[in-house]
Amino acid sequence: MYLHDELIVLGLIFIDAIVIFYLYRYIKDQYKTRIEELQKEIHLLNNKSLPVKESGFSNTKKSFVLEQIEKIEVLEKELAKQKKRVDDIKIIAKEATDTKAKFLLNMKTELRTPLNKIMMNAGVLKNEFQNTQHAYYIQNIFNASNHLLTLINKILEFTNIQNKNFKVEEQAVDVVALISGIVETEKANAQKKGLQLSVQVDKNIPHSLILDALKVKEIVTNLIENGIKFTQEGYVKVMIQTDETNILKNSVNLSVVVEDSGIGIEPKEQKKIFEAFGNDSIGLGLSINRQVAKLMHGDITFKNNTPKGSIFTFYLPNIEIALKDDTVTCKDEKQIDFSLISPNGAKIIVIDSDNNTQKTLQRCFADTAVKVYTFANAKEAIEKLKEHSFDMILIDIDTLCAEQSAISKVIAKVSDAPVITLVNTRLKDKDLDAVKAKVLGHLKKPICEAELFKISLKSIRKL
Repeated sequence: MYLHDELIVLGLIFIDAIVIFYLYRYIKDQYKTRIEELQKEIHLLNNKSLPVKESGFSNTKKSFVLEQIEKIEVLEKELAKQKKRVDDIKIIAKEATDTKAKFLLNMKTELRTPLNKIMMNAGVLKNEFQNTQHAYYIQNIFNASNHLLTLINKILEFTNIQNKNFKVEEQAVDVVALISGIVETEKANAQKKGLQLSVQVDKNIPHSLILDALKVKEIVTNLIENGIKFTQEGYVKVMIQTDETNILKNSVNLSVVVEDSGIGIEPKEQKKIFEAFGNDSIGLGLSINRQVAKLMHGDITFKNNTPKGSIFTFYLPNIEIALKDDTVTCKDEKQIDFSLISPNGAKIIVIDSDNNTQKTLQRCFADTAVKVYTFANAKEAIEKLKEHSFDMILIDIDTLCAEQSAISKVIAKVSDAPVITLVNTRLKDKDLDAVKAKVLGHLKKPICEAELFKISLKSIRKL
């Protein structure tokens, strides 16, 4: 009874909060319309031509002016009153929202704890009463509790989004491994229904992308589970796709497409599928997924499959490609022979005030035919670029972007050598739109020798 009562209270408060929210919006719209009408009327009265003052100004003209002034004063008082009412309603609505949020946060543990105990005990009983009639009822208890826990989590997530308590926690993620892992986990559910669940990967997907792995996992998992749920025969297919890499910004547009051969969605229902509780069978899941996707500057779209089924596309634009550095991936790699890059000789210019970066680059090319010229500031380096032809320019990205990318514009005028930026932090934080130099790639500091070898091989012109 305790859990049942708590859920009833939670439901009532959640419904009350929604009612208050929509009531506030309705009243606000009504007052907004009235306020706009009053403002227009005041504006018209203020601009209305009044009789010009003359000697012998008649009482009729005086009374007309006074009447208009009094009317304006009345309207201004009414306008002020209406604005105060709107402000009062805003305060009430905010207090209701804050109360709801505090309640849900406090109930988070209160609801989950007994539910977890029910599920744990149901699991124990299920093992003890295998192959008996009791096992069927115990499994029902476990399934219902699990469904209720999922619903509570979704309501809490929905509330956090509405209250803007949302944080994107990005990190370098192997997105192919992440989504392939989800597919493997869901294969058992697909096989129970005789469905074929597969994943297709675009060969151009980068090795590692910077994104919120947990949120991407939640969205893709929900899309796959919906595909399995609404498909009775055939297949569910997951496709990881990308378009051409934006080399300057070191980013790609990522799409995860979930296609099924299920029942599809009727045209009249398609507009509702992304609304909270707009579709009885889907509930909050897709609504939350789409809101989260948009908060990550992406989206989820839907279209019917041909001849039957659904296609959902989870789209994330401008996802930064993670750069490898010496501290993470390159320590255990074998010695690389940099002499293979250009046996007949080449010239590299380095523009970076960091001594460690300069020394690393000089060491890598020390026993090769490639000459490395290092400069701590751009001015001296540009003078050198004017005097000699170079095969590759390595430059600190802050220097390249300094003064609205003025240095990059000068470099573009004096040299046609490919530019490789040297990056301390993320490219996402850099303004690269005004860069005019021919950027061919990026290296993360401390420099990974394997990445330096690959990008040098790609950049340096063979002599």
